[in-house]
Amino acid sequence: METLWSALALLSGQRVCTRGDPVRQTVYLTFDDGPDPEHTAPLLDLLAKHGAKATFFLVGRAVQAWPELVQRMLFEGHAIGNHSMAHRRMSAWRPGPEGDDIDQVDQLLCRFGARHRALYRPPHGRISPATLWACLKRRQRVMLWSLDSHDYKLAAGEVVQRLRDRRLRSGEVILMHDDQPCAFEALEVLLPEWKHAGLRFAALA
Repeated sequence: METLWSALALLSGQRVCTRGDPVRQTVYLTFDDGPDPEHTAPLLDLLAKHGAKATFFLVGRAVQAWPELVQRMLFEGHAIGNHSMAHRRMSAWRPGPEGDDIDQVDQLLCRFGARHRALYRPPHGRISPATLWACLKRRQRVMLWSLDSHDYKLAAGEVVQRLRDRRLRSGEVILMHDDQPCAFEALEVLLPEWKHAGLRFAALA
């Protein structure tokens, strides 16, 4: 998968990205599938406690349901991105529906002051020909990740160990999720350790 993504990055003129700006000692926390009425607010509290900024890739239907959480993200200095309207797998070969879905969420995010073409992360990180064509046509960056926490299938303690075992490099983009408690539980342990090691956490630009 990572080799494919690297090839797509080159072929797309770096419009497909897996890493952020390699500012010294800076890593990028990203959260998919929210906002969530139960789990997003405590996660925002934790990030605020440690002075960490993050990027939230939002599902359009959840944005419509809980706009106050999106407003809070932006007020507290986080970035927001497009993660499709309903998190469904799109057609591999028909760019029309994929492009319509991207446009719908971008228009929704613009109401909160997001830029016209938000960073886009396809559901499950699947880049089909239709996804690639729709994003290239719109000159829209596809932001993937360099490190998957596996918080959607591991217990929090296992996520902690997985991320401890990886020596984080400047520019690392970490995939997590804010629609369940694992990310909060893992970061409650890891953020103090990472800060002590001199890391800082920025939102993707």
